[in-house]
Amino acid sequence: MSLIPEQSNDHGAVSSTASPGKHANLLITLVCLLLVLLGARTALLGAWLDTVLIACGLGTTLIFRYLYLGRGSLGALPFLLVTLTLLVSTSLWFNQGLFSGALLSYPVLLMVAGIVATRKLFGSLLLIMLGTVTAVTWAAVTGLHDYQAVPHGLGRLVVVGSLLLTCAAVVWWLIRDLEVTRVHLDDEMLRVRNSQADLTHLSKHDALTDLPNRLLMQERFTEAIALAEEDGTRVALMSFDLDNFKIINDSLGHAAGDELLRRIAERLKGLIRGSDTVSRQGGDEFLVLLGDVDTPETLELVARRFQELVARPLVLHDIELVTSLSIGISVYPDDGTDFGTLLKKAELAMYQAKAAGRNAYCLFSEEMNTNTYERLGIEQDLRQALIREEFKLQYQPIVDLESGRPVAAEALIRWHQPERGLVGPTLFVGVAEQMGLIVEIGEWVLHEACQQAMRWRQAGLPDLVMSVNLSAVQLRRGNLEAVVRAALANSGLPPHCLELELTESMLLQDSDASLILLQNLKGLGVKLSIDDFGTGYSNLSYLQRFQVDTLKIDKSFVQNLGENAQHRAIVHAIIQMAHSLDLRTIAEGIEDQATRKLLLDQGCDLGQGYLFAKPLAAEDFAVLAVG
Repeated sequence: MSLIPEQSNDHGAVSSTASPGKHANLLITLVCLLLVLLGARTALLGAWLDTVLIACGLGTTLIFRYLYLGRGSLGALPFLLVTLTLLVSTSLWFNQGLFSGALLSYPVLLMVAGIVATRKLFGSLLLIMLGTVTAVTWAAVTGLHDYQAVPHGLGRLVVVGSLLLTCAAVVWWLIRDLEVTRVHLDDEMLRVRNSQADLTHLSKHDALTDLPNRLLMQERFTEAIALAEEDGTRVALMSFDLDNFKIINDSLGHAAGDELLRRIAERLKGLIRGSDTVSRQGGDEFLVLLGDVDTPETLELVARRFQELVARPLVLHDIELVTSLSIGISVYPDDGTDFGTLLKKAELAMYQAKAAGRNAYCLFSEEMNTNTYERLGIEQDLRQALIREEFKLQYQPIVDLESGRPVAAEALIRWHQPERGLVGPTLFVGVAEQMGLIVEIGEWVLHEACQQAMRWRQAGLPDLVMSVNLSAVQLRRGNLEAVVRAALANSGLPPHCLELELTESMLLQDSDASLILLQNLKGLGVKLSIDDFGTGYSNLSYLQRFQVDTLKIDKSFVQNLGENAQHRAIVHAIIQMAHSLDLRTIAEGIEDQATRKLLLDQGCDLGQGYLFAKPLAAEDFAVLAVG
């Protein structure tokens, strides 16, 4: 009696043709027909007890059919098995005992119970059967009941044959169900194995590009190292980063960005050898493992081939795109012997390639490692420098070239770092800009410089203009006007005594916003100067738009002025242009009297350099200004 659902499978082992309900209905019908046949026989023979028992069995079977097939009752099967077992046991006791053909029903009932019933019900039925057999045997032995075997005849053949056929039908259906169950289990095991294979694949591959991920790359790296040690060769890690991927992703959307990554992955896979591995590390970063590497020149050739391949135009959402790669390379065993170390160094080299202008490749060198650790140390120390008041200002005089009298002072920041000593801005300003700390540092410089200028005024020094350098980050941040207002208000310094120095490139970045900001600063009365003039765009239009007051001629044109006719021509042109626009000029880097005289002859107004003084502490600058 099958209670196990049959399902088709993909492999064609067994295909179900009937539902479990249909199987049960057929078997119940067979049992009912058998009971009707046996009941008719006993009625004809006048065996009324057997007829009643068979009628009860028929009724029980019909009730089971209604409960199980009609209402799906879980109690239907125990009810049927227990009732039939009790009816058979009653027949054995009152009729032929162990000579009765009804005894064949016991194995059938046990087989059904063993397959579809609980262990508790199976054990209960077995106890009832053993108890009946024991009781019948005891009754026969003690003479309580005299059991006589009925002579063989057609009727007995019908009873035993019918029971055997029923037993065979039950066994056949049970075996068939077991076979179906086995096939289902095989299918399930195959599905589980396939699922495990899929999970293993997913755990070691990138979901977007189906490239190996970092975990599988580490395994491949270990294998490549083992081969390299046997063959005495090298292994290279190449860290790739797509240039300007964020712009493409933000402009065209993430779906387009994902498609671009898949297309790039296909290109990279098409270029590597079978023994090499290309992996996606996440985002727009890829990693290539190259075995059997001989020389750095080979790596450079491979890097260029990758760049050429990726640089080929591709059409994405009806737009032709051209992208490029920045590549960093590290080599085993020269740069390290473990995956983590080589990966870190390849990434350092890749960042160096990006810093060099992108679409470049770079092999790792120990200098990069040193610079990285030094930068990390500077970053950590800078975070505490303002709190610990480690920054100081020095002041370099700006003098009238004709009289030599100081007319202004440029505030120059210095860092008194306990371990490094006095550190100049070249070492830390760039790091501070990338960290965003330059805004806080610049605010401190403005406040300190304005307060120092006011202290000099209160001490009776001649009126001096305080010149303060600005960072491009300060200009973009948007609160520069408020910072300048606060610095002037807190110090009491007149606005015309403050001059803010900017570079040409700063003015050309977001010029509309810069124009509004600088107009507001000019409205306060603050002066503006262009630092390092001549090294940038030297555009006359922005000099008028931004209403600057002073041009500072870069020292690269000044320091060899007497020897370089071209530089003299450039300086002369700058001075003439400034005067035509009613601007003052300041020459930086004056170190000798001959250069001073040349600048005077060309009409330069002011000068700054070691000829007059190095950057000084506030007290020393005051002595110089008075003297």
